Amino acid sequence: MSVRLDKIDAQIIEMLQSDGRIMYKEVAQKAGVSLPTVRSRIRRLVEFGVIKKFTVIVDPEKIFGRLRGIVLLQVDPSSIEEAMTKLESIKEVREMYLTAGSSPLILKVEARDLDELGQLTSKRLAQVRGVTGSSCFVITKTGKEEYGASVEPNITLYFKCEFCHAPIFGKPYIEYIDGGRYYFNAEECAKAYKHRKVHKEEGAGEEQKGRYEPFVSTSQT
Repeated sequence: MSVRLDKIDAQIIEMLQSDGRIMYKEVAQKAGVSLPTVRSRIRRLVEFGVIKKFTVIVDPEKIFGRLRGIVLLQVDPSSIEEAMTKLESIKEVREMYLTAGSSPLILKVEARDLDELGQLTSKRLAQVRGVTGSSCFVITKTGKEEYGASVEPNITLYFKCEFCHAPIFGKPYIEYIDGGRYYFNAEECAKAYKHRKVHKEEGAGEEQKGRYEPFVSTSQT
């Protein structure tokens, strides 16, 4: 399935990315369209997943006691999908990118201090199945950080199945999960995706439980 964004869509997206608090009335005036048109366009962009969510962006450099780093992970090609699923459940992993090269996974992580960052990279990340090595770079200053994407008129949207990641041709199977709208190639993909999501959440819960479970000594004196 392919959808093109026109000049009005591009203008609306640009304004919202610049200021998420902008009033729809002001958007309509600047774009030269009616208020109902703006509402309809934004609703459509949300449904298509172009606008993922409306949120607040916190400057991490203003938060005392937080350390950020970039981690390059070497991963066995046959285990990349499994590794990515596991890494998604680790709270300290804030961003993850699959790339081409000797380090296929690039992560942006957060920790409270160098010791916690070391524990994260040397133990928790290293224990993920398929990970064969890593390199970590501590972020000392952010020079530029843009959010969202550069959108131009007549750009084509690309849709792929959330489960099998194959391109969607024709009418997609749409499923609403936890308040989000997801696109699939077929109903079977949607069922498999929900099944995997449940297991991933259960696994994350068990991991957190294990991390904070109190130690009880069984030794006798």
